[in-house]
Amino acid sequence: MNKVVFNVSSVTNAMRGKTLLERNGIRAYVGRTVDAGGNNGCGYSITVPAGEERAEQLLVSAGIRIRSKQREPA
Repeated sequence: MNKVVFNVSSVTNAMRGKTLLERNGIRAYVGRTVDAGGNNGCGYSITVPAGEERAEQLLVSAGIRIRSKQREPA
């Protein structure tokens, strides 16, 4: 099973997103985004082990801009 990492612009958006997802029954984790080139600015991410499509819909509908999305092995 793969997990999905949604990169967002700030820790505030990451925390808002985590709370929103958990209120809707989706487990989520917040972490610092690490860019291999060191150009991540204030990057934070929300990791979701399952429910990718629903999670993305909830985040977008709440106005949380997703900078990028990537799938990683669990």
